[in-house]
Amino acid sequence: MKISSSENHLADKSNPSPDNGTLFCTVHTGVATSLRCNKCNRPMCTACAVRTPVGYRCKECVRGQREKFYTAQSLDPLLQAGVGFVLGGMAVTLFSLLRLGDLGFIGWLIAFWIGSTVGAFIGDMAHRVVGKRRGKYSYLAAGGGIAFGAVLSLFLFGLSLAPLIFVVMMVSGAVGRLRLGRH
Repeated sequence: MKISSSENHLADKSNPSPDNGTLFCTVHTGVATSLRCNKCNRPMCTACAVRTPVGYRCKECVRGQREKFYTAQSLDPLLQAGVGFVLGGMAVTLFSLLRLGDLGFIGWLIAFWIGSTVGAFIGDMAHRVVGKRRGKYSYLAAGGGIAFGAVLSLFLFGLSLAPLIFVVMMVSGAVGRLRLGRH
Protein backbone atom coordinates (compact mmCIF):
# COMPACT_ATOMS: atom_id res chain seq x y z
CA MET A 1 0.00 0.00 0.00
CA LYS A 2 1.65 3.24 -1.12
CA ILE A 3 0.55 6.52 0.38
CA SER A 4 1.12 9.73 -1.52
CA SER A 5 2.87 12.62 0.18
CA SER A 6 -0.05 14.93 -0.61
CA GLU A 7 -2.26 13.31 2.01
CA ASN A 8 -2.62 14.84 5.45
CA HIS A 9 0.60 13.96 7.25
CA LEU A 10 -1.06 13.85 10.66
CA ALA A 11 -3.13 10.86 9.62
CA ASP A 12 -1.85 7.38 10.38
CA LYS A 13 0.77 6.85 7.73
CA SER A 14 2.07 3.48 8.65
CA ASN A 15 3.15 2.35 5.28
CA PRO A 16 3.91 -1.35 5.63
CA SER A 17 4.62 -3.52 2.68
CA PRO A 18 1.89 -6.14 2.40
CA ASP A 19 4.37 -9.00 2.19
CA ASN A 20 6.78 -8.48 5.11
CA GLY A 21 5.66 -5.44 7.17
CA THR A 22 8.53 -3.18 6.05
CA LEU A 23 7.84 0.56 6.38
CA PHE A 24 8.57 2.98 3.55
CA CYS A 25 9.14 6.73 3.73
CA THR A 26 5.98 8.63 2.88
CA VAL A 27 7.89 11.16 0.76
CA HIS A 28 10.44 8.84 -0.83
CA THR A 29 8.17 5.84 -1.34
CA GLY A 30 10.96 3.56 -2.52
CA VAL A 31 13.11 3.94 0.62
CA ALA A 32 12.61 1.42 3.41
CA THR A 33 12.84 2.81 6.93
CA SER A 34 12.24 2.03 10.57
CA LEU A 35 12.31 5.70 11.63
CA ARG A 36 9.11 7.53 12.56
CA CYS A 37 8.32 11.14 13.45
CA ASN A 38 7.93 11.37 17.22
CA LYS A 39 5.04 13.83 16.84
CA CYS A 40 2.81 12.50 14.05
CA ASN A 41 4.22 8.94 13.87
CA ARG A 42 4.76 9.09 10.11
CA PRO A 43 7.47 6.87 8.60
CA MET A 44 10.41 8.85 7.23
CA CYS A 45 13.84 8.19 5.81
CA THR A 46 17.00 9.84 7.10
CA ALA A 47 16.80 12.49 4.35
CA CYS A 48 13.36 13.60 5.62
CA ALA A 49 14.21 13.45 9.33
CA VAL A 50 15.06 16.62 11.27
CA ARG A 51 16.86 16.16 14.57
CA THR A 52 15.31 18.19 17.40
CA PRO A 53 16.10 18.25 21.12
CA VAL A 54 13.20 15.85 21.71
CA GLY A 55 14.00 13.41 18.90
CA TYR A 56 13.52 13.11 15.15
CA ARG A 57 10.59 14.86 13.50
CA CYS A 58 9.37 15.15 9.93
CA LYS A 59 9.90 18.42 8.07
CA GLU A 60 6.19 19.26 8.10
CA CYS A 61 5.95 19.04 11.90
CA VAL A 62 9.11 21.15 12.30
CA ARG A 63 7.78 23.75 9.85
CA GLY A 64 4.50 23.98 11.75
CA GLN A 65 6.33 24.33 15.06
CA ARG A 66 8.53 27.15 13.71
CA GLU A 67 5.52 29.04 12.36
CA LYS A 68 4.02 29.08 15.86
CA PHE A 69 7.31 30.14 17.43
CA TYR A 70 8.08 33.16 15.23
CA THR A 71 5.46 35.86 15.77
CA ALA A 72 7.30 38.99 14.57
CA GLN A 73 5.51 41.59 12.50
CA SER A 74 6.97 43.31 9.46
CA LEU A 75 8.19 46.46 11.29
CA ASP A 76 9.77 44.62 14.20
CA PRO A 77 13.28 44.32 12.68
CA LEU A 78 13.32 48.06 11.93
CA LEU A 79 12.28 48.89 15.48
CA GLN A 80 14.91 46.56 16.91
CA ALA A 81 17.61 47.97 14.64
CA GLY A 82 16.58 51.49 15.70
CA VAL A 83 16.83 50.60 19.39
CA GLY A 84 20.22 49.01 18.80
CA PHE A 85 21.42 52.03 16.81
CA VAL A 86 20.41 54.59 19.44
CA LEU A 87 21.47 52.65 22.54
CA GLY A 88 24.66 51.31 20.94
CA GLY A 89 25.71 54.79 19.88
CA MET A 90 24.92 56.20 23.31
CA ALA A 91 26.86 53.41 25.07
CA VAL A 92 30.00 53.91 22.95
CA THR A 93 29.76 57.68 23.43
CA LEU A 94 29.58 57.25 27.20
CA PHE A 95 32.40 54.71 27.18
CA SER A 96 34.57 57.08 25.12
CA LEU A 97 33.76 60.10 27.31
CA LEU A 98 34.76 58.17 30.44
CA ARG A 99 38.12 57.53 28.73
CA LEU A 100 38.34 53.97 30.04
CA GLY A 101 40.56 53.13 27.09
CA ASP A 102 43.32 55.21 28.66
CA LEU A 103 43.71 52.62 31.43
CA GLY A 104 45.57 50.21 29.13
CA PHE A 105 45.05 46.53 29.82
CA ILE A 106 42.62 47.26 32.67
CA GLY A 107 40.55 49.36 30.24
CA TRP A 108 40.46 46.43 27.82
CA LEU A 109 39.19 44.12 30.56
CA ILE A 110 36.55 46.66 31.58
CA ALA A 111 35.49 46.98 27.94
CA PHE A 112 35.26 43.19 27.67
CA TRP A 113 33.13 42.71 30.77
CA ILE A 114 30.94 45.78 30.57
CA GLY A 115 30.45 45.48 26.80
CA SER A 116 28.75 42.10 26.98
CA THR A 117 26.52 43.24 29.84
CA VAL A 118 25.50 46.42 28.01
CA GLY A 119 24.88 44.38 24.85
CA ALA A 120 22.62 41.96 26.73
CA PHE A 121 20.72 44.95 28.14
CA ILE A 122 20.29 46.42 24.63
CA GLY A 123 19.12 43.01 23.39
CA ASP A 124 16.51 42.96 26.17
CA MET A 125 15.34 46.46 25.25
CA ALA A 126 15.12 45.52 21.56
CA HIS A 127 13.03 42.49 22.52
CA ARG A 128 10.72 44.53 24.75
CA VAL A 129 10.16 47.35 22.25
CA VAL A 130 8.42 44.90 19.90
CA GLY A 131 6.20 43.47 22.62
CA LYS A 132 8.45 40.42 23.17
CA ARG A 133 7.57 39.01 19.76
CA ARG A 134 10.11 36.64 18.27
CA GLY A 135 11.54 37.01 14.80
CA LYS A 136 13.71 34.65 12.86
CA TYR A 137 16.38 37.31 12.35
CA SER A 138 15.75 39.67 15.30
CA TYR A 139 19.28 39.14 16.54
CA LEU A 140 20.71 40.35 13.22
CA ALA A 141 18.58 43.50 13.22
CA ALA A 142 19.52 44.46 16.78
CA GLY A 143 23.19 43.51 16.35
CA GLY A 144 23.43 45.41 13.06
CA GLY A 145 21.83 48.47 14.63
CA ILE A 146 24.27 48.36 17.53
CA ALA A 147 27.24 47.96 15.21
CA PHE A 148 26.15 50.82 12.94
CA GLY A 149 25.43 53.22 15.80
CA ALA A 150 28.64 52.28 17.59
CA VAL A 151 30.81 52.69 14.49
CA LEU A 152 29.39 56.17 13.90
CA SER A 153 30.20 57.05 17.49
CA LEU A 154 33.69 55.54 17.19
CA PHE A 155 34.46 57.77 14.21
CA LEU A 156 33.45 60.82 16.23
CA PHE A 157 35.73 59.95 19.14
CA GLY A 158 38.52 58.18 17.29
CA LEU A 159 39.38 54.53 17.03
CA SER A 160 41.27 52.80 19.79
CA LEU A 161 41.39 49.24 21.02
CA ALA A 162 39.28 49.50 24.19
CA PRO A 163 36.19 51.04 22.54
CA LEU A 164 36.53 48.57 19.68
CA ILE A 165 36.54 45.67 22.17
CA PHE A 166 33.53 47.29 23.83
CA VAL A 167 31.63 47.36 20.51
CA VAL A 168 32.44 43.75 19.65
CA MET A 169 31.33 42.59 23.09
CA MET A 170 28.15 44.70 22.91
CA VAL A 171 27.15 43.15 19.59
CA SER A 172 27.95 39.63 20.80
CA GLY A 173 26.06 40.21 24.06
CA ALA A 174 22.93 41.41 22.23
CA VAL A 175 23.09 38.64 19.64
CA GLY A 176 23.61 36.04 22.34
CA ARG A 177 20.68 37.35 24.36
CA LEU A 178 18.29 37.45 21.40
CA ARG A 179 19.37 34.23 19.75
CA LEU A 180 20.29 32.01 22.65
CA GLY A 181 19.08 33.90 25.70
CA ARG A 182 16.20 33.55 28.06
CA HIS A 183 13.52 34.97 25.75
